[in-house]
Amino acid sequence: MKIKYLFLILTTLTMFAAKAQTNPVYNIMVERGWAPLAGENKTGLTHDEMDKEFLLSMGYNDTTVSNLKTIGVDLSSLRTMYSHLNEKVFTALSDCIIIGVVKRKEYPMKENASFNTIAYIEVNEFLRNDYNLSKGEVPVVIRSGPTASKLILEVEGEDTLRIGENVLLFLSAAGIINEAKINKGYELYNQLINAPTIKFKIIAKYELENENVIVRNEIKRISSLKDNINAVLNVIIKSKPSVKN
Repeated sequence: MKIKYLFLILTTLTMFAAKAQTNPVYNIMVERGWAPLAGENKTGLTHDEMDKEFLLSMGYNDTTVSNLKTIGVDLSSLRTMYSHLNEKVFTALSDCIIIGVVKRKEYPMKENASFNTIAYIEVNEFLRNDYNLSKGEVPVVIRSGPTASKLILEVEGEDTLRIGENVLLFLSAAGIINEAKINKGYELYNQLINAPTIKFKIIAKYELENENVIVRNEIKRISSLKDNINAVLNVIIKSKPSVKN
């Protein structure tokens, strides 16, 4: 009997390990402390401490947090609405940044769905690619869209995508999983970590027009935007502890 139970335990652990190795999002989520579905909420923290905890929960270390502040990332705004933030903050919050065109959209039409639209972006260029994705179609989930009851849900302030639209998107796969964990969405959580295809949520959307990006009715050169993104990525890379053999 003991041998039987031991076999079951070993089998379960083997399956868990295999999943962690084959699902890059889940593997990174484990590293960042967002999986499995357990954790504690710290209370009694100052605003500065909460800002720091927010970044630490995303897998950044103390050095990274300090260096992000040095290059002008406003930590106090990380946990607020995104409407007034800039590309430096968006880069810190993202795990994938792409330039591409919206090719097609799907509508799951499921009861109690966490998202009602899946837009597929054909990637022309990766500016951040934490999961080492190859160029192709990247699925982006959007809450707005037709529901199972044939109503059109429109979420106020949410970025939506049009077929044929050229965009620069700051995306997060980890963010969807974290939200499912926080909201106790166990079914969605398990679907996400077991899915063979990584899905992303939009952190921010910039429309593209030739060599310019349109940000809240302001036109910026895409080259300048890339410089700001690379400045944050260089800080994150340099701040990572070196691996000793």
